[in-house]
Amino acid sequence: MHDQSAKNICREVYAATNDYYRRCEKDLGEHALGFRILYGPPIVDASFLFLGHQPGGQAIDCSEHHETWPETCDYATEEWPLARQVRMIWGQEVVAQCTGLNAIFFRAPSVAAWNRITKSLRENLEIFSRDNAERIVRALRPECLIVIGLGTFSWLAQGEPSLHGEKGRVLARRGTLWGCEAIGTVHLSGSRISREDRERLRAYFAALQATPRTEQTQEGCIP
Repeated sequence: MHDQSAKNICREVYAATNDYYRRCEKDLGEHALGFRILYGPPIVDASFLFLGHQPGGQAIDCSEHHETWPETCDYATEEWPLARQVRMIWGQEVVAQCTGLNAIFFRAPSVAAWNRITKSLRENLEIFSRDNAERIVRALRPECLIVIGLGTFSWLAQGEPSLHGEKGRVLARRGTLWGCEAIGTVHLSGSRISREDRERLRAYFAALQATPRTEQTQEGCIP
């Protein structure tokens, strides 16, 4: 797929999400906090694509996120705790050539707040988001999909532990999701991770990036 074709798919997802959100906004009521899709340009064949659970949010104006993606990867430039941790592990230069999105597009200030939405509506929003996140991932074809949070990884995929930290703690799991290799990590900003375990994660992904893509495919990545 050419870059322009991938961009067209992403534009279609933005348009569909805008339409879907407008139709659901009244039912969401106080939970209508907007949505966020891409956290950077839709780069095809990037080394990594970062997939989180859900964008946080309060009752703020985030309409600028409803129309299109940012010109540069937010994980490479922003000062949120998660962005800083991503740069610490993968490096600013690598992150600048990647992008990110969430499995759920629609904002919520917390999991508890999200769960207060009517179950049927919440499930429909989650299904819509996952289906369209899959469209984007398959269009962008990252070499590796990084799922932030082992709970999110377990929700979306299956995989075996691939990296352990001190005291045997699982730091990463490896499997496949939406046509590519997927590695789930402990939540980088929400989990208490020691300096030594952060270095283990950094070294693990540095080694992965140094491995030719053909070898990664042989190890389990789906073409």
